[in-house]
Amino acid sequence: MNEIDSLQESQPPLTGLHDIMMPEAVAWVPQTAGWYMVAILFSVGLVWIALVLRRRWFVNRYRKVALLELDRIEAMARNSDFREKGLAELPVLLKRTALSCKPREEVAALTGEEWLRYLDASYGGTEFVHGPGRLLIQLGYRAHGSSQEAEQRRVEDLFPLVRRWIVRHHA
Repeated sequence: MNEIDSLQESQPPLTGLHDIMMPEAVAWVPQTAGWYMVAILFSVGLVWIALVLRRRWFVNRYRKVALLELDRIEAMARNSDFREKGLAELPVLLKRTALSCKPREEVAALTGEEWLRYLDASYGGTEFVHGPGRLLIQLGYRAHGSSQEAEQRRVEDLFPLVRRWIVRHHA
């Protein structure tokens, strides 16, 4: 019999083992000042982002109202009984929307070709002066029953153009 066998017989098998040492619990509170600075900067950043988003929402809410009004006008224009009234309200909607974001002195007096050029310039297109937007000049002054003169296609192209202008114009 050798020494290893004699040792194993003389000592119980778990004699040399010690209890497992568990590490201390990790503290949830940061231990250095740098983490406090990170937390403060993160909080300030969140507040700043929330304020910017809130301001953007308030600044652009007139667009949402104008789009809802455009939907109502478009529904009226599709109904033959209210077509004239709906089409007559379209230039008014555009003027009110422009007045919501620009000074009255800059927008209120614009009419005719000047008004169409302003609409094109404010969103970067040419469809008001050279496209279906020209119909806006006639819509405000049209007599009842004369909508048959206007081409149906031009009127149908006008609504997407007005919608694009409301969404994209520079405020």
